[in-house]
Amino acid sequence: MRMVENYTQDIEIESNNLREDFLKLQSHSMKYNLIFGGIPQTDDDAHEDTEAVIKNFIEKELEIPSADLIQFQNVHRLRKRRDGKPRNIIARFTNFRDHERVRKSVPDKLKSKPQFSVNQQYPTEISNRRKALIPKLKELQRRGTRASLIYNQIMVNGQPYNPSREEPPNPIHNNRANYS
Repeated sequence: MRMVENYTQDIEIESNNLREDFLKLQSHSMKYNLIFGGIPQTDDDAHEDTEAVIKNFIEKELEIPSADLIQFQNVHRLRKRRDGKPRNIIARFTNFRDHERVRKSVPDKLKSKPQFSVNQQYPTEISNRRKALIPKLKELQRRGTRASLIYNQIMVNGQPYNPSREEPPNPIHNNRANYS
């Protein structure tokens, strides 16, 4: 019986490893993709030139000159949203340098335009993991810690965040003896 339990455990570990490898491959295949949100749709969606819409957005809202020179492999809108907002657009850039130029301009240029968003595309499971980490990331940043979210992990001062190494907010014991 113990042998079967060990074998089952080995299979579960291998399955989890394969799932993580698959997620990494999916993420890598999405490396060139950005999701643009809040861009109004034209009246006739069937004939909308989404590539022209994205290039116009990049030039006007992100203030990147010569956006018409940016090349894409594919640009399309996602399915209809339940909240009535415009459907997001996924753009797959041909050149990673263009992808990064657009992505890096977002925080500065869209700071005062909350109706728009531009985000890296990740598989759903990775996106959910990232969303779960956001509250801890913001807490660390509020405390003045240099923290960022890389893939699906919080990095603090260039090192992976480990909550077990974190000091409790109000230590019960300090290391000084108090003899009165």
